[in-house]
Amino acid sequence: MENTNIIIVDDHKIFRDGLIMLLSNFNFVTVVGEAANGEEFLELIKDVEPDIVLMDINMPKMNGIEATKHALKKYPELKVIALTSFADDEYIEQMISAGVEGYMLKRSDIEDFEEAIKKVADGGSYFSAEIIKVISRNLYKDKERKSGEQLLDKFTSREKEILNLICKGLNNEQIAELIHLSPKTVEKHKSNLFQKTETFNTVNLVIYAFKNQLISL
Repeated sequence: MENTNIIIVDDHKIFRDGLIMLLSNFNFVTVVGEAANGEEFLELIKDVEPDIVLMDINMPKMNGIEATKHALKKYPELKVIALTSFADDEYIEQMISAGVEGYMLKRSDIEDFEEAIKKVADGGSYFSAEIIKVISRNLYKDKERKSGEQLLDKFTSREKEILNLICKGLNNEQIAELIHLSPKTVEKHKSNLFQKTETFNTVNLVIYAFKNQLISL
């Protein structure tokens, strides 16, 4: 795959150094900058053009939520993967609303970081299994929510197939190749999924699917 330029934003230097060392194992990744908080990051990004930002949430001066909102407003093509120490309900929905393409725990294995970066760089999304469990758990807070089986009735078999592949982090081209359709046709099915689920982007569609148990982990 093509080289992926990355900025690391975290207020703990020892974690940044460790992550830089971890990412040095990947020949497709170049760390082009690091910042200790959201303010530093927004200054840095004026001079550096990353493909992906690995963004901590809790930081002084400006947290990851605000930094992500500001950055994506100015640089909409930027992709952000949120990093967190704990799978905390409070922050997950805020970061997803801010526009992140991925969400993972800092203690994730090296293979998880590799998979996350590759999927997000290719236009897909990535969520740690622990994060997905927290999102799914919120389902039970709403007693009136329809069961996943009932909700699935409104999708065609092809839409269900594509939804499952989207939730695995595949992009349009990968899905098209796998199920022998054109990328344009996949995009059409994806648009129908957005309309039927009342979501507006891939990440929100994935969250909807997990929350409503439309697919299994």
